Amino acid sequence: MFFNIAHSPLENYPCHWHMGSFVVSTDQGWQRTTVGTAEILYKGYADAATLDQLKEQILFQTDPMLTGNFCALVLVDDTIEIQTDRYRSFPIYVGNGVNNLVPTARTAWTDSLISVHADLSVTEKKFDVIGTVDTDPLPRDQVVDQIIKILDSKTQSFVANNTLPVKVFLSGGVDSLLVYSFLKKYTDQFELVLGTHVDWDYFWIKNSTDITRNWGYTQIHHWTHDCVLTSGAPGDEFMLRSPVTADLFLKHQGIKIADLLKHSQWQNCLHHSYFMREKHQQIFATQPVPSGTKQQLHWDLCNVVANDWQHWHLGRTRTWTPLRDLELFKLMLRLPQHDAVSQIMNSEISIDIIERNSPGLSQMLSSQKNMHNPLANLAGLVGQ
Repeated sequence: MFFNIAHSPLENYPCHWHMGSFVVSTDQGWQRTTVGTAEILYKGYADAATLDQLKEQILFQTDPMLTGNFCALVLVDDTIEIQTDRYRSFPIYVGNGVNNLVPTARTAWTDSLISVHADLSVTEKKFDVIGTVDTDPLPRDQVVDQIIKILDSKTQSFVANNTLPVKVFLSGGVDSLLVYSFLKKYTDQFELVLGTHVDWDYFWIKNSTDITRNWGYTQIHHWTHDCVLTSGAPGDEFMLRSPVTADLFLKHQGIKIADLLKHSQWQNCLHHSYFMREKHQQIFATQPVPSGTKQQLHWDLCNVVANDWQHWHLGRTRTWTPLRDLELFKLMLRLPQHDAVSQIMNSEISIDIIERNSPGLSQMLSSQKNMHNPLANLAGLVGQ
């Protein structure tokens, strides 16, 4: 879902779309439609319906409310409005045109609505991407039930609206397995991908260095035919396990992850080796205890998570990322302290949800996150 808005085409992109006085260069997989005199160039998906069915809503939205993972470049009166889902998955870089591949001096954050004018000047309008932050604690079962309700709805909509082949790669991690547990609950129309797969296309060859500057693309699968890859990204962040936000969240309550790691209860927890990495130990040692109210802390954490861009659609391979929803993170923040700790250290809330969807499925999880052969417990998928 890469694009460059300028007055002339860029040769490192394979597709060039003339829209008014603009030339929009993109990777493969974009589509064009119209609403009256407006032109819309779009790619991705929305949870509510197909993007073609939602094109009028996208055209006229002033505060993004649709969830999903999409970008729509809307031309009206020789101005391009960049419309996206509420929790935009990619950065927008402003300078000598507008793009989302090569960083420039100015970055438009997720709460920015961007208008690109005929002279390539940019107007930036802010909206409230975070919304209401409720800090009242919720019992564990209510949090789990509400998360399941959100992800059930997203999955049912995806199954109903998607027309492309679906590919599932299980990494041994909890997030890819969580997403898989919802998908298999509603359909068997998917292919399990047993191994890494990266096709080269024109855009990848021309831009691989810039693409993989975003760390998520060092782990992505890519095909040159139209398909959808299920993805657990960005599960660490939205499911309360990112070292940065989890550390701040617990420190505000007088708990240090560095101390938990020394306790016998957590010596063999799922995230022990991951949290023991030097770079994470440095975070735990240097981040200050947050000051201010619980309300301010939760807002600040939501702001960090909302601006954590990892990967988005690449060429003809779309990614389904149902965990990218700030409402899931807000629910996690309302867990009782004991349950929040168990999620941070051992993904116990996520595992509970997996087991509710498919009893026994969590046995496929690796024993340690990102360490010690994470694929070991997936051996049953390939036989002897």
